[in-house]
Amino acid sequence: MASITPRSDPIHGRYFVALDKANVWADRVFYFTALVSVVVLFVERAEYPLLFNVLNVVFAFAVVAVFCIGLAVRLYWMPRADEARIQDFFAKAYDIPLTHITTTGYYNNDATDAVRRVAAQALENAFFSKNIALTMLVLERWRAFAYAALWVFAAINRTTDIGWIVAVSQIVFSEQIISKWLRLEWLRQKFEATYSTLYQLFLGDQKSSANFRARSVAAFVMYESAKANAAVTLSTKVFHRLNPTLTVEWETIKQTLKI
Repeated sequence: MASITPRSDPIHGRYFVALDKANVWADRVFYFTALVSVVVLFVERAEYPLLFNVLNVVFAFAVVAVFCIGLAVRLYWMPRADEARIQDFFAKAYDIPLTHITTTGYYNNDATDAVRRVAAQALENAFFSKNIALTMLVLERWRAFAYAALWVFAAINRTTDIGWIVAVSQIVFSEQIISKWLRLEWLRQKFEATYSTLYQLFLGDQKSSANFRARSVAAFVMYESAKANAAVTLSTKVFHRLNPTLTVEWETIKQTLKI
């Protein structure tokens, strides 16, 4: 049975923990906003004018908070974490200390050439990422289906107040529900494509070094570009849950490809 290399990932502790917390707070504020938008529907403006105005002010501030947190995630926390990960990626591939914050046991292959290490590390990343994304999609698909069904029911029911339709539409078609599900579906497909491309590349004729090098770099760029465009953070909890099984499977893949 293949041995599992102990992992140490200070990059996650320094950069991704903050990113995960920001994403959690973005979700919390979003659902709070959705709740307030529904509660407002039950408050009669003429009967409770003060409460009605307070709820609308709270709703407005919550919307701004969702916008600000989302913008900070996209422009600060996520790029900061991804840049640290990429620095470590190339530090391991080229055996150059690009940063003093490095992982241990994060990339596991026996390739000696730098470009082959880039390809092997990108293959490992794509392998883990596609499986994590697929596991995350189980929940995301059910959640998207449930909210979409609620929206369809509200839309086709003639007795439904227009306010309810607007409130449900705001929830369903936000970035946290339908959009997130579709972006994750698309991202999983890109991970699958990257993995397939690199796997076939290692199976092919590696004597054509120019072809191997060019396609390796192209696959790595496709992987990173997909992550940036989708703007979806893979679940750390899912990674830790799947890691033992996936690591053993990765050892088998390495033996098959002789890397």
